[in-house]
Amino acid sequence: MNTFFDQFIQAPLVREFLDMVFDFDYALVGGLAVAFWVKERKPTPGELDILIDEEEINDLLELLEKHHYTIEGWKGLEITNVAVRKEDFRFDILLAQDDWLKEELFFTFTVPDRKIKVLHPKGIIKMKLLALREKDMRDVELLETFIRHAKSHAKITYQICPKA
Repeated sequence: MNTFFDQFIQAPLVREFLDMVFDFDYALVGGLAVAFWVKERKPTPGELDILIDEEEINDLLELLEKHHYTIEGWKGLEITNVAVRKEDFRFDILLAQDDWLKEELFFTFTVPDRKIKVLHPKGIIKMKLLALREKDMRDVELLETFIRHAKSHAKITYQICPKA
């Protein structure tokens, strides 16, 4: 595996963070999550976003502060998020406060050998549609193409067996 996604998650500070959050109820979302599903999508610095159940945010922030991460502040209109930084590595933690976001966390793919959790493409699309930025609309198109392609390769057919 030598995708843009795999290169990104092996950067030392990214790997450190992903290892730290693995036991939390979280999922990668945003541009990095798109890059997981769409191999040609290249993530850029600052595109590491995670969605976490709001009930776990205080424990996560406490852990991050113990490891010298700086909590830069809270923001957000549609989805509350916390900006966090360590050295030149910056990322956002989005809080699953609404029921629909908490439900999306049920559709998280865990990839043990990479020690990551990634939101299902349909959940990423829903979140990107809230932002409505140009780059988000491009990501929605990429994910919709991925889903259409995956469906065309994953059809299940049933054959009714005649009575013997």
